Amino acid sequence: MQSKQFDEVVVEVKHVSKHYKIAGREDSVKALNDIHLAGDSELLPIRRGEFVMLRGPSGGGKTSLLNLLGTIDRATEGVIELFSNPINVDSTDEYLAKLRLEKIGFVFQTFNLLATMSAFENVELPMIILGKLNEKERKKRAIELLTLVGLQDRLDHLPSELSGGEQQRVTIARALSNAPEILLLDEPTGDLDTKNTVEVMDLLLDLNLKLKTTCIMVTHNPDIECYADRILYIADGVFEKQVFNTEQTRLDYDEYIAYLNSQAGH
Repeated sequence: MQSKQFDEVVVEVKHVSKHYKIAGREDSVKALNDIHLAGDSELLPIRRGEFVMLRGPSGGGKTSLLNLLGTIDRATEGVIELFSNPINVDSTDEYLAKLRLEKIGFVFQTFNLLATMSAFENVELPMIILGKLNEKERKKRAIELLTLVGLQDRLDHLPSELSGGEQQRVTIARALSNAPEILLLDEPTGDLDTKNTVEVMDLLLDLNLKLKTTCIMVTHNPDIECYADRILYIADGVFEKQVFNTEQTRLDYDEYIAYLNSQAGH
């Protein structure tokens, strides 16, 4: 696989902390503590087209960080810069909502598809909300995206008529509907079996390489680290280390199953 060239910085995290107040407790819970991903640190900022994985124990701060990057939550201290624009206390809800709609795609472990809408309608909806495309353009793009994720023959199916792997593909197509610059993924394979895990990861790698979409993904699964350019390990609200892969590689399903079976015997 060709080595990628990274230049433009799309995410910088400058001395960010996140504390939560819990009812009945004096002290606050520190979810993140002085997280720093910037040009002046050993832990580099995230660049356009990079595939970054966040790994670490439950409660370590992975999802808290992802929520801050997606502007779903706000930092207690520090600044997050997306596309060179700081997100801080002055950022209005309207501005952040527009930013999410136009530039950030979300994929969660639970598929969060609208149950009464077909695959096609689920993918079309963010385009309707954004309002940039007319009906004909929206239809064309929704079909293209569902084709891209291998579901061109499932356009009219409701989520309940799709398998878990197919639902996650619809979710990925929906996340891409407004051509986001960043895709945020929180345990996207967490509810999938091994076959669908490999298929969804292969799909995400294809999207990362073809569309140059920046991917930031939280996962508990160490076996899929091979798909990333870089893995950041986070525990107790701080970064412990970063590891770079010299190249992104795919899991071979048959070899992977054989490996899993051999581990099960131990």
